[in-house]
Amino acid sequence: MSANNHPYLQTLGRLNNRFESTADQLGDFNRRQADGEHPDPAEFMDLLNKQSVTRTAMTAQFGLLQKPLKTVLSETR
Repeated sequence: MSANNHPYLQTLGRLNNRFESTADQLGDFNRRQADGEHPDPAEFMDLLNKQSVTRTAMTAQFGLLQKPLKTVLSETR
């Protein structure tokens, strides 16, 4: 099975894309604010929440990827 077809890596890739998209939206929010606009603070909080949830999901998915490796390492001792 190639790395591109590994379900954990595919999920991590999708989560990374979502994280980067949210980071871009946060950058856009900050740019608009710097340009003198008054964007809705609730939008900012929503973006921070999305970023936090995505980071947590990425951490959990990465943990699932490590679990089999940790099991193999501990069984070979």
